[in-house]
Amino acid sequence: MRRKVAVIVDAPAAVPQDIVDKLDIGIVPLHAIVDGRDYLETEVDMDWLLARLRQKGEVPTTSAPSIGEILNAYEWAAERAESAISIHMTSVFSKGYGAALEARKLALEKHPGMQIEVIDSRTVEAGELPIAVEAATRAMEGESFEDVVTEAYRVRDGICALFCFETLFYRDKGGRVFKAKPWAEAEENSGAGFKAMIEVDHSTGGTVSLVSRARAKKQLVRKMVQMAAERVDGRILRGAIVHVNAAQDAACLERMLREELQCESLFVSHGQAVTAIQNGEGFVTFGFHVVD
Repeated sequence: MRRKVAVIVDAPAAVPQDIVDKLDIGIVPLHAIVDGRDYLETEVDMDWLLARLRQKGEVPTTSAPSIGEILNAYEWAAERAESAISIHMTSVFSKGYGAALEARKLALEKHPGMQIEVIDSRTVEAGELPIAVEAATRAMEGESFEDVVTEAYRVRDGICALFCFETLFYRDKGGRVFKAKPWAEAEENSGAGFKAMIEVDHSTGGTVSLVSRARAKKQLVRKMVQMAAERVDGRILRGAIVHVNAAQDAACLERMLREELQCESLFVSHGQAVTAIQNGEGFVTFGFHVVD
């Protein structure tokens, strides 16, 4: 029996595979371009990619999914549901949201009775993951298209997404450093070794807002917990942690969050190829929202 709503999200959200399977979430991969070859990010061997990134040199690049690739995801949704919600990383960083809007037009020509909502998450990775999981959970519970859309936007608008870097080198090379450009230049010119933290979510307009710098990453991990405590203010938290070859940092952050805050759910996953290319090894991001 076809359900009311299918949920689609792009691969950088890094939804754990068991949750993808459980909630039947459609995944749209972005592209990793390494040494002139184009790979779907979900097909890239991460050990090979991380070794390649350590070489620096000509840094790999990324590109958004095509209209046709997103249209295929809408066909996947049409086979199993009456409507679809398509969630994409902030349109400031990627053309995926725009491609999804174009794909929606084509899908509705073929399926005129279908409803498709395309959502600019205004964040990415650990900020995007909770939006997708919340929407997919409600879709699996049989809620209406309108109710699932409303909930997805509610969570999106309440997300706080913090991003901590071992280095800003990769983000600068990928053109996604924005207001953190002076920090990246200081790192390159002086080699001072400062770690940086930014925020990207609805409250920042989907672009980079500077948060903090510190000598040691553990100081920024502690800062993440402090900011979460302030914003949650005693309420229950749902969130996610996504990292790139930084399992120790992610585990430390998870432990502190669970010890000091009320965490109803806290997913931890490893970033995909596009996340690694854009942010480098040692990257840790934490996204969360409050349970009403």
